[in-house]
Amino acid sequence: MHRLSAILLGAGLGFATAAGAHPLPRAAFPAPNAVLSASPPEIRIMFSEGFVPAFSGLELRDPSGRDVPLGPAIAGPTDRKQLAAPVKTRLAPGVYTVNWHAVGDDSHHVAGHYSFQIKR
Repeated sequence: MHRLSAILLGAGLGFATAAGAHPLPRAAFPAPNAVLSASPPEIRIMFSEGFVPAFSGLELRDPSGRDVPLGPAIAGPTDRKQLAAPVKTRLAPGVYTVNWHAVGDDSHHVAGHYSFQIKR
């Protein structure tokens, strides 16, 4: 069962296609395919390994594909495996897409995307 969960998480976070790419997403908030009753205060992804903050980031797209303003994406102050950006505006109901990219400490570049929904 744990193997199935890992496969579903990997598919939901849009893992990069390169074999052996690092760092890999392990969890996210909001989670892939989550249905929220309110706008989240931030977008946060936890990776399997540390990354280079200067070359890593997050973008948020609204249901029509337009950019949603986020604050600067930063690494966690004590854990360089977390990348987070504050959501600067209240999100209206709809489906939102998170696009992420990270460059690992080992110089591997990975990118992906996933969606979540704010319910009406």
